[in-house]
Amino acid sequence: MTEAKTPLLIVSNLVKSFSSDDSFLSRLAGGGKKIPALNGVSLELAEGEVLGLTGESGSGKSTLGRIIAGLEPPDSGSINFMGKPLNSASEVEIKKARRYLRYIGEENFSGLTNEPKNRLDNLLYGMVDRYPNPDGKAGGRGYALDLLKRVGLTEEILERFPTQISGGQRQRYAIARALATRPRLVIADEPVSNLDLDSRTQVLNLMRRLGRENGTSFLFISHDPSMVRYFAEQGRTAVMFAGRIMEVIPTSQLFDKPTHPYTRTLLEVNSTPGPLAGAALNPAQDIAQAQKRLAETENTAFADTLEGTASDLSLGGNITAAAQLVAANRTGCPYYRWCPERIEVCQTERPKLDTVVRRRDPNSGEYLLLAESEINPQHQAACIHYYESKVES
Repeated sequence: MTEAKTPLLIVSNLVKSFSSDDSFLSRLAGGGKKIPALNGVSLELAEGEVLGLTGESGSGKSTLGRIIAGLEPPDSGSINFMGKPLNSASEVEIKKARRYLRYIGEENFSGLTNEPKNRLDNLLYGMVDRYPNPDGKAGGRGYALDLLKRVGLTEEILERFPTQISGGQRQRYAIARALATRPRLVIADEPVSNLDLDSRTQVLNLMRRLGRENGTSFLFISHDPSMVRYFAEQGRTAVMFAGRIMEVIPTSQLFDKPTHPYTRTLLEVNSTPGPLAGAALNPAQDIAQAQKRLAETENTAFADTLEGTASDLSLGGNITAAAQLVAANRTGCPYYRWCPERIEVCQTERPKLDTVVRRRDPNSGEYLLLAESEINPQHQAACIHYYESKVES
């Protein structure tokens, strides 16, 4: 009997809130000064696995990626990477981990001045010199330059500064730079959002191929489920809403066998077949709309008005960022207000993320126990209808 391998990444019960002095945002968050972003998120990622992470604006997916990458501290919870605690590690241990854990964001190198240290050659070569390959594989400057060419950039670009190249070029450069140290895990947060469709597909294919060649794991974050399906087709996908993971499902089944009511709603409004731009919502616009509605109804009780506004902001199946802030502070299931399958207990019982053992019959509406052969431990949902098994006596 072979011993089970320890996952490359273990995230346990991460909680994160942001402070705000803005009175409207404070009221939107539930009357305090904290804006909730993560509400007890846990996940695991194996060596060489690709995990897609999707959800609408305001769901907390980018915050989760940034915390794992060490760019934001969590309020509580733990992160274990390569068998060691990451968020409680020493500076020396964190420096070692950065060689194996890389981050690609939607906006890269913004705000850098045109100082010599920020020229593209220095940013690239300085990093690979700082993190030499310990395993004897080909690497260093030669490997980094080869990656640069493979993402469609020429060597001449290294003589420029980030401010002197386009957003798409910066994104390609960021991908090459992130992969140059042969990392064990890459967190890619909307990594190709600035590219046109043809370039987007080319770069995603390149990232997947390099990942397979090097055994690299990916946490691939996108608001567009179709893009997640394209990149993480051999792995799993986690769906987030209001700071919680609502469902984890093998990506090959994402569009065919979604279980959670929120996942099904999300896919209905993001059903494009390829890696196209999805219907992303603008959190600032959502909040501005909510603020306007509140100003128009000053005489209405605040909590009732806020919930009504949040409900009205559910446009075309999209649950806006403003609405998710409301949902994040509610007891019970955060999706209760919009769920077509809600029952009374959903108002007070917070669902856990657990293995799906039931399915809903579309004709009768009954929740039927799956046969043992149909139960997949990699398919989990945070809904009491699907993880509670009812065994007849």
